[in-house]
Amino acid sequence: MAFEVLISDWNGTLVQYRTELPALERVGVDAFRASIPFHPLRALRILKARSRLRAIQRQGRPVTDPDSIKDMFSVFNHMVVSGLPTSVAQAAFDSYAMSAETQSRLDLRLLRIIRECHEAGKTTGILSAGYRYGIEMVLAVAGYRHCFDFCEADEFKTENGRVMEFGLNIYRNKPRLLIRLLTERQLETGQVAYIGDSEDDEGCFEIVGYPIVAFLAPDDFKNKCSRRYGAFVPGSEDSLREYLLHA
Repeated sequence: MAFEVLISDWNGTLVQYRTELPALERVGVDAFRASIPFHPLRALRILKARSRLRAIQRQGRPVTDPDSIKDMFSVFNHMVVSGLPTSVAQAAFDSYAMSAETQSRLDLRLLRIIRECHEAGKTTGILSAGYRYGIEMVLAVAGYRHCFDFCEADEFKTENGRVMEFGLNIYRNKPRLLIRLLTERQLETGQVAYIGDSEDDEGCFEIVGYPIVAFLAPDDFKNKCSRRYGAFVPGSEDSLREYLLHA
């Protein structure tokens, strides 16, 4: 196998959720519960935030629309998590990771192949605009955390035991961050296979030697990336395994 590195996106690639909204909703619910009865103003603020977030969703913009995502995070950061105890946020991600619903959304076809590549000595990693703590917890519960050498993802900023904000630093910055990551690890772009599912991954497809579209990606995205980047579009777990065997 000529490729030496296999990097994957998270949302819409390894897990069916295309955004972090399900995880953030869990944080919002737990933050509200933690505010009753001793922090009524925070609880009221969270209720108002829910109304604003629903109004943004009713606008009908695609779930991956950049402006929609930025608007949602602005509301979420200022009205839900600012000042929230770090322990509450972590416990919410733990609950999200352990839920049967979340675990059922993992794409085991890709995870099995990544495990095989890791066991074969390839470098494996994640580059995602999701939240590292949540990603790693979901994988740990599923028994796949050890199959990844690194997880480059967003963090939530904390100070004195409280959350200041949830960062949104990787979204729309993936190509630049991918080059930095490879440079720091002294890895060659031509030896990298990258698996993604959305427009946010297209810049990475232009950089790597082996662009691959995730099973869970929309059909129109699969067709576009096959034409534009020569990306491989696997039809099955076995076809992807065969592709990587000869890559």
